[in-house]
Amino acid sequence: MLFAIGSIGSKAIQFFMLPLYTRMLTTSDYGQLDVLQTTISLLIPLITFQAVEAVFRYSVDMRENKSASSVLMNGILLCLFGMLISLLLFPVFTRIEPFSSYLLFFYLILFFSMMNSVLKQFVRGLGKIKAFVASDLAYTASFVTFNIIFLVYLKMGLRGYFLSMVLAHLINTFILLVFGNVFKYLNFKSFDKSFMKTMLIYSIPLIPNGLMWWVMSVSDRYILTYYMGFDATGIYSVSYKFPSLITLVNGIFFMAWQLSAMQEYGKEGYEDFYKNIFGVLSSLLFLVTGLILLILKPLMSVFVADAFYESWKYVPMLLLGTVFQAFSSFFGTNYTASKKTKGAFTTSVVGAAVNIGLDLLLIPFLGIQAAAFSTLLGYLAMWLMRVFDSKKFVDIKIDWKSIGSSVLIIGLQIVGLYFIENAVIFFTIETLLIVSLLIIQRKYIKQVFNFGRKLIVELRTKES
Repeated sequence: MLFAIGSIGSKAIQFFMLPLYTRMLTTSDYGQLDVLQTTISLLIPLITFQAVEAVFRYSVDMRENKSASSVLMNGILLCLFGMLISLLLFPVFTRIEPFSSYLLFFYLILFFSMMNSVLKQFVRGLGKIKAFVASDLAYTASFVTFNIIFLVYLKMGLRGYFLSMVLAHLINTFILLVFGNVFKYLNFKSFDKSFMKTMLIYSIPLIPNGLMWWVMSVSDRYILTYYMGFDATGIYSVSYKFPSLITLVNGIFFMAWQLSAMQEYGKEGYEDFYKNIFGVLSSLLFLVTGLILLILKPLMSVFVADAFYESWKYVPMLLLGTVFQAFSSFFGTNYTASKKTKGAFTTSVVGAAVNIGLDLLLIPFLGIQAAAFSTLLGYLAMWLMRVFDSKKFVDIKIDWKSIGSSVLIIGLQIVGLYFIENAVIFFTIETLLIVSLLIIQRKYIKQVFNFGRKLIVELRTKES
């Protein structure tokens, strides 16, 4: 519940601000913004050697240990070293658009993104969830406020957007330092060379894995930009904001699940625990997907400017792809919990190869839709590989009948979205399909309600 409070703001902000962004920024502006943010998401795991992953994993192990300070300081030093590496690319960025036009903002956002990620995952690993949530809420509130000032009132365009992000990151850092009581862990004497080696042994194998996730998630932006320009990239970027609702639901769940998986891994009953949690997650994500498809067109007409309306065509494939992305992340927790990260890389390579191969093959002929379709197939391939590869850690029985039936219903919804023009017929058929989805997933929906009822009883007992 605490993760939900924080994530609903920070993760959903890009979606709920779409009416503002698509009216204050052009399709080209949005494309440039997306390329800059995409590049930052690529650089961070590479230049920091996936420091964020190591900081979180080892801070969980050292909650009650003085070595927690070593985890934080090693992570910060890796970020500073990564910043020095990024400066080597300065001559390149000065010659390439859109980097050359926003170079100062690019480096500021890169630096604060790295530092904030380390601080947030450190606080989260120590179990200080309230501080973690407070930082998310502070970032969201300040980012929205600065956006309104700089975009609406001062008409600063992209520069206003980037300035809002920098200032929001500063506030986020302050909240983490103060409310997370991080100051007491800031001690450069805690730097531990041998422990740094341990952290790097854990995190370096995750670099290729992180790179493959980047290829899966955002590499198609570069290919679209190359073949079709920033306008197409901007439209595709807007279409990706609607699947972010699924990412939001999964993100709330995943942060709590990742902690639980590491704490429960290897214990008796872990397989059943894993199976039930996955069943609940899959049913929830399929239902959210079905509901988004039902209201997609009217929602799009309200949320985006006319210049971006065609982006609805690319949302369905991305929605289903995001569901398989969530499934892949879920099964990836076995690699983190067991500290055996090689399988995370090999399965990601397969997904990335499928994605980028189809991008290069199809985008020149099918345009934006090819990027969405390749993303779907890439995540599907990754998830299926992880299902079978993770059997070496834990033998999970999947309800394939339920999964297959749900995918079929979602597929029928997508077909109806493209080909049924009559609004009454469309909503009738789509509603019946969602009811069918509820029937298929009734077992796991019932589990959620039973758990909620049990939780309420326990809370009332504690209060009394």
